[in-house]
Amino acid sequence: METENNKQVPTEPLFLTKVENLEKEIQELKAQNQNLKDQLNSKILQEQQLALANYSLQTEIIDRQQTEAALRLLLEKLASEKNDLELILDTTTTHSDTIEALLYDKALSLAREVTIDGLTQISNRRAFDQRLVTEWQRLARECAPLSLLLCDVDFFKRFNDRYGHPAGDTCLKAVAKAIETCIRRPADLAARYGGEEFAVILPSTQKEGAIYIAEQICQAVNDLQIPHEASYISGYVSLSIGVSTIFPERQIDPKVLVEAADKGLYLAKNQGRDRAIFSNP
Repeated sequence: METENNKQVPTEPLFLTKVENLEKEIQELKAQNQNLKDQLNSKILQEQQLALANYSLQTEIIDRQQTEAALRLLLEKLASEKNDLELILDTTTTHSDTIEALLYDKALSLAREVTIDGLTQISNRRAFDQRLVTEWQRLARECAPLSLLLCDVDFFKRFNDRYGHPAGDTCLKAVAKAIETCIRRPADLAARYGGEEFAVILPSTQKEGAIYIAEQICQAVNDLQIPHEASYISGYVSLSIGVSTIFPERQIDPKVLVEAADKGLYLAKNQGRDRAIFSNP
């Protein structure tokens, strides 16, 4: 039996209050837990972003290191090339006179190859054509005469057939040298015109002077006494020469002089060879 001092207290409202408080605490804990989860997820995301940024940074660092290494190699190469160029420049400057002389000799050699006949070592057809035009223009201005000789070795094909081509080459060399010995002025030109034909340009030379030189050339070749048993006119190599002279004019083509000399050569052959014949243009 309960006394008066120990009155019965209703327990149901108190229980409900405690339950409500407990539920509130649970809700707060859930809220706190969710907040912690959100914070954790945020931290994880930040960590991932930082890791990605770090990876990018590391990649950039490696790229820069590789670029720096490549630039260093390039600088070293450029420095080496610079030293080489400085050495070459120093050598070129020190020996410039020698180098210039070598280049000049090379230029002369190339020019010689272009204008000199390889077999006879006198001027070739190219040099003849150039000189003829040059002298034609010059003498047209000066109103001076120009003479031309066209020379042909008599029965040269028969010479080759009898003695062979090496002997024929030796013969042409000797004939070329003989022709050259008969002209002495710097402006005169002896050239191999083609095959066994030779040409001589005689600037400022009248008809009489041209004929005289042609006869000297014929004699010089005869004096060589090169045996030619296959010749129909002599036992030695001889020349037929056509001679022509003209006063050049700008409006006239130089080929008229060549044609006239060629006509003289034809006449020389027709009249028995081993002679020089003059023909007017």
